[in-house]
Amino acid sequence: MHFKNRVDAGEKLSEAIIKSGLDLSDALILGIPRGGVVVAYHVAANLGLELDVIVSRKLRAPYNPELAIGAISEFDAVFINKGIVAELGVPKNYIDDEVEYQRRVLNDYIRKFRGNRKLELKGRKAVLVDDGIATGATVIAAAIACRNGGADKVIVATPVVADDVYYFVRKYCDELIYVIKPAILYAVGMFYYDFTQTTDREVIELLIRAGKKPSQT
Repeated sequence: MHFKNRVDAGEKLSEAIIKSGLDLSDALILGIPRGGVVVAYHVAANLGLELDVIVSRKLRAPYNPELAIGAISEFDAVFINKGIVAELGVPKNYIDDEVEYQRRVLNDYIRKFRGNRKLELKGRKAVLVDDGIATGATVIAAAIACRNGGADKVIVATPVVADDVYYFVRKYCDELIYVIKPAILYAVGMFYYDFTQTTDREVIELLIRAGKKPSQT
């Protein structure tokens, strides 16, 4: 199975969530920028739920910025993949510097996408939506953030997740809903006919459409 684009993925993921039978009363749909927000927007619209954004940033491996050695998110959430760090021999000072750098980038994106508006999670069900899960790092960091922010329940929902990564991510959330779970997933874009990069402007426009214009107050 392939998705036409992120809109199609959002439609199919909505169906999977409905079929799961989960009680989503008072749930908050949280898109992970950038591409995850497109999928999340259509999930929220189809399910009649509130949409917001939660920012998560990959921690890059030395000499290989495409490889994640972990990720950070809001509410001081930090996830380090100890297995990869040990395998690569990544020193602690490198990790500390990368966390500090990505924290600055993360805060810039929070200001861009939410402005001064706080993300209120206490006592709510948080449904984390991304356009696909390859390594699991960014969604795990976001799940940790939701726990730190006081969410009652953390649900991860994605159109595609690798079979082995599914079990890895599942440890950090209460439920993990997906449309397809291939044995091998080298890159999320493998399962989309159109995987054009989502822009910051598109993310902001979707949030405004959902009634979540970045607050300046």
